[in-house]
Amino acid sequence: MLVILAFFVAHWYLSLFFQTFFLHRYASHRAFTMNKFTEKVFFVLTWIFQGSNYLSAYGYGVMHRMHHAFADTENDPHSPKYDETIWNMMWKTKTIYSEITKDRMIVDKRFTEGVPRWKAFDQFAGSWPSRLFWGAMYTLMYVQFAEFW
Repeated sequence: MLVILAFFVAHWYLSLFFQTFFLHRYASHRAFTMNKFTEKVFFVLTWIFQGSNYLSAYGYGVMHRMHHAFADTENDPHSPKYDETIWNMMWKTKTIYSEITKDRMIVDKRFTEGVPRWKAFDQFAGSWPSRLFWGAMYTLMYVQFAEFW
């Protein structure tokens, strides 16, 4: 049981770290710089620690910049003020994120400039096979180390 607890806590905090450090502070706000090699290492580590919940640095960064520019207006990509339910807001956010990540939405250049992008990796890491792989890995972890159901 201790292994599962350690895995859960480590996974939780490392996922939060990569979301905060890489996606938010670096991709969205450019609070610091990285060379291209280090940036790619962070892409991979974000995939490892976010697993089935992987978020593209590009999609996240662009959408977060839009959120700051249009906070709590009808153009905010994830403001709860303009949706009837939290589920509608979450679905809208997911849809906009997907449209940005897959280049199906025309986005003003001010939101995309300097946002890190690794298209091929995002396509792989955000794919259903990748997400199913991580789901299977989590399940195997619990099956292997759970002491009881």
